[in-house]
Amino acid sequence: MKLFKKIAIIGVGLIGGSLGLAIKKKQLADTVIGIGHRQASIDQALRRGAIDQGCLDIEAAQGAGLLILATPVDKILGLIPRLFKIVSSECMVIDVGSTKSEIVKAAEKSGLTFIGCHPLAGMEKRGVAYAKDDIFENSLCLVVAPMKAKRTDIERVREFWKKLGAKTEVMDACMHDRILSFVSHLPHVVAYSLMDCIKPSYLKFAASGLKDTTRIGLSDPLLWRDIFLTNRKELLTSIKDFKASLNRVELLIRNNQSKALAAYLSKSRNKRNAIAH
Repeated sequence: MKLFKKIAIIGVGLIGGSLGLAIKKKQLADTVIGIGHRQASIDQALRRGAIDQGCLDIEAAQGAGLLILATPVDKILGLIPRLFKIVSSECMVIDVGSTKSEIVKAAEKSGLTFIGCHPLAGMEKRGVAYAKDDIFENSLCLVVAPMKAKRTDIERVREFWKKLGAKTEVMDACMHDRILSFVSHLPHVVAYSLMDCIKPSYLKFAASGLKDTTRIGLSDPLLWRDIFLTNRKELLTSIKDFKASLNRVELLIRNNQSKALAAYLSKSRNKRNAIAH
């Protein structure tokens, strides 16, 4: 069932391209427009069948019923003030950024009909070449609405994600950024920091343990720089808590506390087992 006549996606990389593929697969729109800053990316998205038309001008978003901002967070913050003169009040604007407080504040000032979204799906790869039409199936999308958002708008966005195969959970921007600082942003800090402390000459001895632990360290550094900085307050808190945990295990090892160390490791292992598969 078509939910919109025209959907425009600004940023047709991994997530934007996957959205285009999924929207077209589920037949949720008559036309999917891709908007980017490099013609090569637009051409690749067209070849992949992720979009029906593509261009480099955000004016192409005019007439869209749904506009999806799928660029890095700093680009989203730059785009939001420009969109008010381009799209109508009937156009639903959503983003898929990994932080929300600054984005929601900007959207509230802009006058757009906006609902923040964060699909918890993706991979360390980047670009439309890796886009998949089923990436959102059985995933969770966090829906982050501004204070004055209409309930009907929130439900309309939830229905959109449901059609793509995702479950949704509604929360406010502060709670989103606090939770994600621990379960997403901090793991990336740890992966990058772990690689930083290892001497290059040791890497030839690395096996699956290090590779599995640091896989997310292959993610785009500029993308994660912006995520870290736009969620600076919450991320610094999670780093502080991680340091405290690291200090605890360091103390247990230093003092040769075998029983307490085993208990610490078992508690952490049980938490890991509790993560839904």
